[in-house]
Amino acid sequence: MGPVLAAVGAAIAALMEVTVASRIHLADAQPQIVFVIAILLTLIIGFEEGMTWAFVGGLFVDLLTLRPLGSTVFGLLVVVGLAAAVSPILARIRFASPLVGIIVFTPVFIVLSTVTIGLLRPPPPALRVSNVAAAMLINVTFGALVAPLFIAVRRRWEQKERLSW
Repeated sequence: MGPVLAAVGAAIAALMEVTVASRIHLADAQPQIVFVIAILLTLIIGFEEGMTWAFVGGLFVDLLTLRPLGSTVFGLLVVVGLAAAVSPILARIRFASPLVGIIVFTPVFIVLSTVTIGLLRPPPPALRVSNVAAAMLINVTFGALVAPLFIAVRRRWEQKERLSW
């Protein structure tokens, strides 16, 4: 994929998250497209693409939603770094690893974002367990729909990289 393509994709995904996805709600939670794809890229494609996606996507989300600059970027970079650290462990469960990663890192990302935004701009938003659970459900559903596409792309690239004798 490459960092340049990840950066362009992150900008487009951030725009979609702020415009289209902001209209979709389940128990006060909305799909976090940039977060889900950043985790998928990190676990399926690689660390460099995930970090690029997290930085550019988070920056665009902050700019488009008028949040304090860097609040989303910080949460995404921490979560992508953690995902890269545990990716060898998650690789053992192959196809379920992206979904397990999304389930595990959704609460981490939401808490980090909430605390960061709260520290940078008072008053802090309310953090409810039901909202975190709903966000996990939405994010894992979106991840289950998108993960096969990334897996197929990864397999296609692996086939091109093999030498033909």
